[in-house]
Amino acid sequence: MRLFGHPLIPSERFYHIESLEAIAKTPSNSIIALFFSPQNLDLIVYLRANKVRFALYVASTTEAVLAENMNADFLLVHPKIAQEIQKVADHYLFDAKVLGYIDQEDQLEKLIEMRLDGAVFIEAIVKITS
Repeated sequence: MRLFGHPLIPSERFYHIESLEAIAKTPSNSIIALFFSPQNLDLIVYLRANKVRFALYVASTTEAVLAENMNADFLLVHPKIAQEIQKVADHYLFDAKVLGYIDQEDQLEKLIEMRLDGAVFIEAIVKITS
């Protein structure tokens, strides 16, 4: 299980963006995070074309399958739907890692029980504005 943002484990951060201009404000080799939505398709195309690692927040198994086909590196999921998405990812051998997002360490045990690929603590997500 990969952990991002745990206070005892050094890790990369995710940089949440909402515009192309915001990407320029992120460190090089960053992991960009954005919501899966038709409005962000141009950003996703840009990230793919420039080989930038990115994570997509997904809210359903359909969105997870689409995000995998868009070559997302990570799928950020709410713990309520995480187990269902992890099962789909395991069945179809996704390259993307399924990460449950949490804000407290006591929530980690639940993600471990669900056998998720990883967890991202809210502290590991940096909001970048344009």
